[in-house]
Amino acid sequence: MRALVLYGPGEFGVEQDWPAPRPKPGWALVRAAYSGICGSDMPRFLATGSYHHPMILGHEFAGYVEAPAPGSQRFQPGQAVAVLPLIPCGDCEGCRSGEPFHCTRYQFLGSRNDGGYAEYCLVPEDNLLPLPAGVDPLFGAFMEPLSVALHVARRSQFTAGQSALIFGAGPIGLLIGLWLKVFGARRLVIADVRPESIALALRLGFDNVVNPQETDLAGLSAFDLCIEAAGARSALLSAIDKTRHKGVLTVVGRDTKDTVLPLKSFESLMRKEISLLGCWGYNMLQDQEFVLEMLRQGRFPLEVLVTHEISLEAAPAVIRAIGAGSMYCCKVMIKL
Repeated sequence: MRALVLYGPGEFGVEQDWPAPRPKPGWALVRAAYSGICGSDMPRFLATGSYHHPMILGHEFAGYVEAPAPGSQRFQPGQAVAVLPLIPCGDCEGCRSGEPFHCTRYQFLGSRNDGGYAEYCLVPEDNLLPLPAGVDPLFGAFMEPLSVALHVARRSQFTAGQSALIFGAGPIGLLIGLWLKVFGARRLVIADVRPESIALALRLGFDNVVNPQETDLAGLSAFDLCIEAAGARSALLSAIDKTRHKGVLTVVGRDTKDTVLPLKSFESLMRKEISLLGCWGYNMLQDQEFVLEMLRQGRFPLEVLVTHEISLEAAPAVIRAIGAGSMYCCKVMIKL
């Protein structure tokens, strides 16, 4: 099979005759149709590598069941499916808590196990979600980031009538905004410094999009919820400043270096009694059917987020261009 193989930090390329996996008990063979490039894949490709090598990355993907698990009747060959990449152990304290993403011994498609940047991938049948009739696998490949964004809204305890300010108009920030619309946001502002991201947010239907380098945020009244989805220290400091007294600040973005808060911002966080929340992953047990129903209804204009649709062979050059900052993208989809 064709596969984009990572051999180590900065060492990766497309192999034309990579050994294809075979179904095994509990695990089906999936023929990938679309695999999204996630921001978390970039340092693995270019700087840190993965947990072991060689490795096939890619955790945002959807496709078709090529062969069900041996003896299984749950799926049929050719059935369209989305994939959730987390594989919990089912035994540890995190799993027993009812939130498998807190598993301490998890496996993960695309980082600890081979993932979707290949024609075929081996996936536990428990991690396969049948796509509703008529839903293109292109949109099914958004299942994981949609679930992440929904978890942010849920963890932030956002309710109808509240206001929100999101820093970062990348895929996750924009998907969070779409969920907050579903949940009835009274006032919703998206902030980003990139002109392309601002234009994309406007195309998605957000009517209040600002560039904090050009617009003085001091003129905006405080928000019930601020979300830092940019992975930038400046965004976190602005979020502390714009969260109301006893409001919620949820951190989703992650910088590549230490984040240090000035004493003034730290004191503001304390004096305003802001609830500071970290957010990671998604709730596997709670939200799958809800997300699938949103996909079935076509509630989100996901096609707007797809700024690039590329072949597997084009992926190495695109990944290096993104890493070098020489191209803008929102969601890059590899079409297999």
